Amino acid sequence: MLSFQRLCILFFCEQYPPVVWDGAGTYTAALAAALARLGHEVHVLCAQGYQIADSVEDGVHVHRRPLLRVPVSRALGRIGAQLRGPLYPRDSLTLRASLPLSYTLWTRQLGLRPDVIETQDGETRALIQAARHSVPLAIHLHCPTMLTVRLSGQPIGAKGLLADRLDRISTARADVVTSPSQLLVDTLRERGWLDDREVEVIPNPFDAEPWLSVPDVADTTPTIACVGRLEAFKGVDVLLDASARLRAAGVSHRLVLAGRSAGEIDGIASGEWLARRAFQLGLDVEFTGHLSSAQLQEVYRRARVVAVPSRFESFSIVAAEAMAAGRPVVTTNQAGVAPFVERWEAGSSVPAGDPAPLADALAPFLLDPARASAFGARGRLGVVEIEPAAIARRKVEAYRRAIAHFGAQNLPQQRRRSSPPSTGALYPDLPGERRRHWPAPRG
Repeated sequence: MLSFQRLCILFFCEQYPPVVWDGAGTYTAALAAALARLGHEVHVLCAQGYQIADSVEDGVHVHRRPLLRVPVSRALGRIGAQLRGPLYPRDSLTLRASLPLSYTLWTRQLGLRPDVIETQDGETRALIQAARHSVPLAIHLHCPTMLTVRLSGQPIGAKGLLADRLDRISTARADVVTSPSQLLVDTLRERGWLDDREVEVIPNPFDAEPWLSVPDVADTTPTIACVGRLEAFKGVDVLLDASARLRAAGVSHRLVLAGRSAGEIDGIASGEWLARRAFQLGLDVEFTGHLSSAQLQEVYRRARVVAVPSRFESFSIVAAEAMAAGRPVVTTNQAGVAPFVERWEAGSSVPAGDPAPLADALAPFLLDPARASAFGARGRLGVVEIEPAAIARRKVEAYRRAIAHFGAQNLPQQRRRSSPPSTGALYPDLPGERRRHWPAPRG
């Protein structure tokens, strides 16, 4: 029986609760805590804002440090805005320079020498480590910054092309790459990422516990909930058209849109555009704005079915929340969670961007609470498959492969031939390398 080998794992991520803008922060928090519960030593370095603080949260050593950045273009006023361009900050080259410098500097300042570093998307946080191949590197794909721009059909220009090229370097040089869905892998390959390298699909971890207290769907009124940012990419406009089709077919219902406005549609703030569209269609729509976790539970409690109409979604934590809450999910086939919804028989998936099949898939749940309850119950059973401990164990195996690959790449050729590293072993100290030592958290 193999003895337990404790890993020292370092995450680079600007987002960590309470600073969470999208799924990257939620993913990191859930996985880091699960790894700590398995007995590994886990650190999260957050280079964001101006804070300098160290804490231990759920067994995870969290180090908050400033992002070292000189806002040159901001100091130039209107001229700076023109230089930044319409895609800023997604195509920002100064940000891509400051990220690796900040993370490398703070890692050294803290004295951290991890067995493996994980960061997301292949962006430039670990660019220096990737270029030097100085530590085993694991990349977990979420949704690279320029991918959503490309998928939306926006021109990205020379700066965007360079930004995308920089983003790929860490992924190309990583020791292991994982993805939450096969959809994301296929989509990236179509756009020149990944080449022929192996990518393991490991779903994002999801803690179902907070949502299990939501009562059964049987006593709900016909209500569709849609949770997430109000933006074109989320396909909320398609859901409005589907709602109109349902009303025309005599299927009465209410639509609850939970999320803040983000971006523009036809030059108008997305939230305002969607509110105007709902009024034009004569729909019964409730716009809640941004909600806390407790408030979201109330939204799921009221819902009979949850819609995920996204034009593209690498996974969808919202779908996982809905299933954990016992709600059937109707998603598009352009959401990475779709194969799970179908395999667990927790709902259905439809083509993205088309309101007709979306309306057809929603109608049976709105009309039949017993059907909604049955699908919701299967979803609650299914999400156990992606609970954090199970995903953390799979990630540990991926880290060990990264460590073995790193050792094989860095050992002298003769030693590599005579004694290849074991997949389950930590990489040996290389000549000139100090032994890894993890200091106690400061403060």
